[in-house]
Amino acid sequence: MQNTFQKLKESRWTSRLFSPVILVLLVLLFSVLTGGRFSNLRNLRMVVDQALVVATVASGAVFIFATGNVNISMGASTALIATIAAQMYVRTVSVPVMFLVSVVAGVITLAITALLSTTLKVRVLYITVVMMTLLASMQQGILGSTTLSLPYDVTSGLKNAGVPYILFLGFFAFCTILFHFTSLGRKLRYLGINDRCAELTGFPMARYLFIAFVIAGIGVGFGAIMTIIRNGSITTDTCASLNMDCMLAIVLGGMSCFGGSRSNTYSAVVGAVLVTVLNNGLLMIGVSSTILQAIRGVIFIVLVCVSQTRPKGLPSRDG
Repeated sequence: MQNTFQKLKESRWTSRLFSPVILVLLVLLFSVLTGGRFSNLRNLRMVVDQALVVATVASGAVFIFATGNVNISMGASTALIATIAAQMYVRTVSVPVMFLVSVVAGVITLAITALLSTTLKVRVLYITVVMMTLLASMQQGILGSTTLSLPYDVTSGLKNAGVPYILFLGFFAFCTILFHFTSLGRKLRYLGINDRCAELTGFPMARYLFIAFVIAGIGVGFGAIMTIIRNGSITTDTCASLNMDCMLAIVLGGMSCFGGSRSNTYSAVVGAVLVTVLNNGLLMIGVSSTILQAIRGVIFIVLVCVSQTRPKGLPSRDG
């Protein structure tokens, strides 16, 4: 019995089917508990809109997680970049400039994080703890107690034009091609399987970690733009739960938090929808935001414990 359970746990199909099945069950459960309010078209559209930001940022973060590293500054990075991009629009009244600044600032921020880790020889987790505090302080210094708002006609126009969907689909396609159909994805998964072995064989770990962070930086830049479009304003509370949402999405989506051979991009998308459904559904049935955070934390800890060993096997060409 134990061997059967272990085989099911290590099966690729188990990790691929687990999240979609749980997603369907949650939708059905919340639909029943809310008397059908959860499954009405308006609420489902809101769930998808909320999931887009998480899915975009998490799709880029997959490249970092695949190496066996964890970045816990994704929320703070997105919030700061959104603040900078929104300020740039206020000064220039130019949407293209806002988009460009957001992506460039996202890449630079994440690239600095990677360089600090590789140059100082400090694990990514520790560097991102410092970066999370630093970036949050920078945003606090820029905004203070004020709210930075963009004109409604600008944000609504971008939303009605489907810009968030275009950004997500384009970035997800880009990530999927790079991660599953090029040698880059296989090498990142190889690094996640055994970083010590990679180091001893002369594998250029610093270079590939830097590339992973740059790609994640693009996702942060796009996520910041989508946050501006969705919220219409930026405060110090913007993206407060995004970091946990992204980490939970990646793990709930079926990917090991230790990276390795079973890393994939679709985990970020399925997991993002799953996390958003969970958040939205629990709030609709009357669960307080404080208890919701506790539930999310418990789920994350349980999933980390379940996947506490790195997936075995070399990375395959089909991801």
